[in-house]
Amino acid sequence: MKYFYTLLMVFFISTSLFSLDWGGNLEDSSIAYISDSTNIYHDDTLSLWLATDLWDNADVFVRGSYTYTTDKLWFFDLDRLELNIDESPSINVSLGRLAVSDLSGILFNQKLDGISLILNSYDSIISATAGYTGSLFKESSNVTMSIADKSDMSDDSVLFASPRIITGINMLFPESFKNQDIKISFWQEKDLRKSNLMSEGPSAPTGLGGNIDILYFGIGSSGKIIPSLFYDTFSYLGMGKTLSYISSSYTYKNILSYLGYAGLRYYIPEALNSQISFKFLYTSGDSDHNSSFLEGNTSGQSTLFIPISKTSVALIFSPSLGNIFFTQLGYSFKPFFKSQSSLLKKIQLELMDINFFRSTTGQISESGINPASNSLYLGTEIDGTVNFRPYSDLGVSFSTGIFIPSSGGVNAFQNSKDIELLLRLGLSFSF
Repeated sequence: MKYFYTLLMVFFISTSLFSLDWGGNLEDSSIAYISDSTNIYHDDTLSLWLATDLWDNADVFVRGSYTYTTDKLWFFDLDRLELNIDESPSINVSLGRLAVSDLSGILFNQKLDGISLILNSYDSIISATAGYTGSLFKESSNVTMSIADKSDMSDDSVLFASPRIITGINMLFPESFKNQDIKISFWQEKDLRKSNLMSEGPSAPTGLGGNIDILYFGIGSSGKIIPSLFYDTFSYLGMGKTLSYISSSYTYKNILSYLGYAGLRYYIPEALNSQISFKFLYTSGDSDHNSSFLEGNTSGQSTLFIPISKTSVALIFSPSLGNIFFTQLGYSFKPFFKSQSSLLKKIQLELMDINFFRSTTGQISESGINPASNSLYLGTEIDGTVNFRPYSDLGVSFSTGIFIPSSGGVNAFQNSKDIELLLRLGLSFSF
């Protein structure tokens, strides 16, 4: 850590010789979660950033943050440390701690330490990324792909995130086919854990699990159907290996899984600047995963889709996108869009209805599934948000959501799964 802080000090001193820009952001969030009991959570994050030119075609961006939460009083993190080099108008290279995403934003969407290359041409945008997640603090990572990953997240003695090499290629071909954008992705994650993992054979369960390595191939498209109506689609095929327990013995079996997504957005600017959206997402599951979501395969190859990083779907119920499909209907509008008040015009309301299902009768990432149930319907969540941004650097939001699980009897969840309610007040201030 002394070496790290020395590097930062050298950087701060050296930037005094160049043009320097800086700023910050304060985010405050208060949450009340109500189910069988009431819990109050609070967190504040103060982040500071610096940007400077090093030479004609290179610049540096640094952002660090301090977070206070109800559970943890002190958490400092280096969010970004990025060196950008423009080799030419069509070639850009980025090094350091980068924010990275696949073209869908669902397979992988978080920071990592590595390198990214972007090639721009008149008919394509191609990016290649390679990086490592194990140097991140675990609080900053959403990668939980194995039993070992999950165990580390709950172990206070473990500081860092899942040690994985992530490589990816995104290819975007704008308006390449009848004014539609074509997207192609290749992503791979490699588990670097070698020790303290279970071996193949009739060994007793240790709770540590095994390695999991997956290669993903994706294709999608997006564009305009008619004026004001837009669509977005993509799909992924996942192939790899996972530790399985078959015939009283642990062995590695192949993974063959898939994900499919389709979304529509319809804009009605003359009706209070409204937008109607619909999303459908389906991920393959495996009914053989009847006792565990992670590494729970008990027969043949595994068909459970496992994303690299977890993506939030709703305010309350947000399972990992494996053995899950959902429909989401959303509506947003500005109720005072025609008001004479410039401040009232900036109030926006968002409503969302999400219906969750299992793809198979196997386990999902969330607990409480009824092992005797064949029901696929998991429940419905209704969320609402009021956003108000009176100025470009000040935003206030209030969100509420209710999740009504399908529980009891022959339903998917056990009787112990209660209705959940969440209230959240957020504040964001930039300077």
